[in-house]
Amino acid sequence: MDKVKLFWSKTNRWHRGLFILLLVELRVFPGGQLGFQCNDPALSHPFNGDTISWKWLLATSIFVPLIVMLIVERKYHNEKSSKSKLAVEWFKEYLYGLLVNLLIVQTLKLIVGSPRPHFFDTCSPNEAQTCQESEYVASYTCTKAHWVSQSDKSFPSGHTSLAVHAGVFLAYYLHRRTSMTYKVLVFQVIFVSTAVVCSVSRMTDHRHHWWDVLAGALIAVPVLFYTIRSLCNNFECSSNSSTPDAPISVETKIVNIPLINAKET
Repeated sequence: MDKVKLFWSKTNRWHRGLFILLLVELRVFPGGQLGFQCNDPALSHPFNGDTISWKWLLATSIFVPLIVMLIVERKYHNEKSSKSKLAVEWFKEYLYGLLVNLLIVQTLKLIVGSPRPHFFDTCSPNEAQTCQESEYVASYTCTKAHWVSQSDKSFPSGHTSLAVHAGVFLAYYLHRRTSMTYKVLVFQVIFVSTAVVCSVSRMTDHRHHWWDVLAGALIAVPVLFYTIRSLCNNFECSSNSSTPDAPISVETKIVNIPLINAKET
């Protein structure tokens, strides 16, 4: 136990978050499993793939915010931020918020174990062949090995949660760091609309139920608040930053002088 505590003390928040996410993805701990009703039409949709794949979602959620923040800081705050230092700092905090979001979503998926709308098509449980009418089956076994770890990951929607996180983050960032013009408003609408389109596509693709999508969006809200207000300091220059975004008053300078002299003596 002491070795575990020592190891944990030498890790940072990134190590801990990624480690816990790895444990969840590998299903080191047993997860939950909700049953199903025989011939349930909500679980009888065919699998038609994803309109927006995980790879595309992650790529846009990671790289688009970085590009946008670098452009904005260079265009609107070039004299105040040295080589877009603030953009990089905020991007790191954004990524950590994204990791927290993903960790919460994946953990809930494991704990709940909710069947997807294409459950019967991709899981093909043995029990579905013998159940009668609307009989409830509490435990089942998938016959398609490729979908064993995915057919029961419906709640909540990870696509929705990450898309809302990225879209609203960028829209609010533009609100805080740019002058409100028609072009800025257009980009804000685009970012939020993209999140909405991604969320709706999860239902039209029959990859999630509507309540999964709603839950994913609701999860993103507190994580966004934590990311923006706590991690990114509401997009204001932090007190530890060396950039002159936050003006220093004369009183502050006067107070600091005797403190420096006291240290020197």
